[in-house]
Parts: sequence; structure tokens; C-alpha cells
Amino acid sequence: MRTIFFLIQRSILRLILLNIVLFISCFCRITSHSSQSQKQTNLLGLESINAKNPIVTFSAIKAADWAVPLEGLIDLEDPKAKETGLEDKEEPISIYFYLVQHPKEGTFLIDSGISEEFLPGRKPPVSSIVASQMNFEKLKIHQTTKNFLDQNKIIPKGVFFTHLHLDHIMGAKEIPDSTPFYTGTGETKDRTFINAFVQGSSNRLLGEKPNLIELEIGENTNQPSILDFFGDGSFYVIHVPGHTKGSLAFFIPGKTESHLVLGDTCHTQWGWLNQVPPGSFTQDSEKNRDSLFFLKKLANSIKGIRVYPGHQASLKN
Repeated sequence: MRTIFFLIQRSILRLILLNIVLFISCFCRITSHSSQSQKQTNLLGLESINAKNPIVTFSAIKAADWAVPLEGLIDLEDPKAKETGLEDKEEPISIYFYLVQHPKEGTFLIDSGISEEFLPGRKPPVSSIVASQMNFEKLKIHQTTKNFLDQNKIIPKGVFFTHLHLDHIMGAKEIPDSTPFYTGTGETKDRTFINAFVQGSSNRLLGEKPNLIELEIGENTNQPSILDFFGDGSFYVIHVPGHTKGSLAFFIPGKTESHLVLGDTCHTQWGWLNQVPPGSFTQDSEKNRDSLFFLKKLANSIKGIRVYPGHQASLKN
């Protein structure tokens, strides 16, 4: 009799645990901070991109060097990866942010760099669970966001996030309060299981009351969509779902060479050259692959373009 009772009790406990897991996975967002949606009208097709209006000044800033498992950065099950013989190892990467200076609209950032709170000897503003998985002992900071902004006397008019994974919002608290934080469609509203473990850390990194704005670029489609943000052909925001639901890439025409910021649609030089999407770090591998192919098609259509993978040095296409 006790055995039957024990089995029933165990079944009930398993059912309760399953329901808790399902509840968390269905109802947890990357951040509990509120956001507002901003309808966009300057939406274009690939054929409408104009690479001949180079009025924006663009530069890349390396904030830190790091190292993470290769299996997260590259799909090691991809045929090209297997053919090359790639195996999991510790891969050197970097954290970048980008400066976009428009002659009329002001200065904007793409991603946020890294804050002083991550300097050696200080306690990072993330949970112990998150810290245990982030390999912080390998983090070598070159330039904090605050130091860069102060040295260059920059007050950003806005920050465009390629997405809201922790390594892209680590400098957000050093951006002045009320600065618009632009994300892609669904980025703050998408619900996944992993967010149950990172939401608190994301909230702290974004600050107490971040001005989060979701750009409605791809609200009716899972395909890449393109936004002429300033309306003058100088800066294009591209919705590239896959790595996350609201992942963004950016195209900036230049006088001598144009620039294509991939975000984490592709983390590495090897991934871009071989058109292999990320591995375990990405949310939807097939959508990520489609977005990666789309960005390659864009890059191939423009002469003199420099490509910026999410976490390694730029390269000529």
C-alpha cells in the first residue's frame, strides 16, 4: 500500500514540476522592464538599399577580450564544420560597441560595451548562477563605456541593441538616464525558459528605468526587413530573426568602404566566411541560417563593404 502511495506521490510531484517548468518557459521575458513599441514607416526591400549616401561617421570600439566555448559560437554539427574538423575548444572573442555619428541627428551607439562594474576586483552585477557560466576570469577590459564617453565628450542620442543578451548590455548602466534603447521587434516580449535564470541580471544591467523602445520592423513576418532609420539613406536597421526573435543588423554606407554590423547572427570570422550559423548560443538555428544568408546576399551586392561579426575582428567581404 505504501508503495502505491509513494508512486502516486512521485507522479504528482513530477506533474507539479513539469507545470512549473512550462509556466516559467511560457511567461518569462528577457527583462521585466516595460517597453514601448514604435511603428516604423520607412521600411524597404533589399533592392532599395542605397549605398551612395555616406554622411554618417562610423567606428568600432573594442571594449574587452574574452574566451567562450566554440560550440556556442559555431554549429559544430554543420556539414562544413564537420568537413573542416572543427571541435569544441575555448575560442578567443571580443566585446565591441560601435559609434554612429550623424551630422544632423547626433551620435548613437550600437550595443553598449562594458561598465566599470566588471573591472577586476569588483563584483559583477549579475546573479551567482549567471556569473558561474560566463567565464569572467577570462575577461580583459580595454575600454569601459563611461571612460570612452567621458574622454570623447559624447552624450548619446540613443543606443541600438543588436539584441539583449547579457554580453551586449554590460555597459548600459553607464549610458545617461532616459537615453532611448532601441531593440528589434519582439526582443523584450519574447518568452523563453532560459530567461528565468537571466531576467534579474538583465534588469540590473539595463538600469532601474531604461527607456526601452521596440522598433516595429518585422512585426508581420519572420523574414528580414529593412528600416531606413533617419529617412535619408545613411543608416539602415535590419531585422534578422533567429539568434533572438528581435535580433538586428546594421548597414552604414561609407565614402571609401561601407559597413555591415552582423550582431550575433554570426559571431565569428570563420562562421561568416563559411556561412555557418552559431551553435548552442542561438535560439532558432534555421531562422538564424536564413538571416545569415540574407546578410551575405546584401554584402555581395555592395562593393567595398566591411563586415563586423558579433565577437571577432572585422573583415572585407
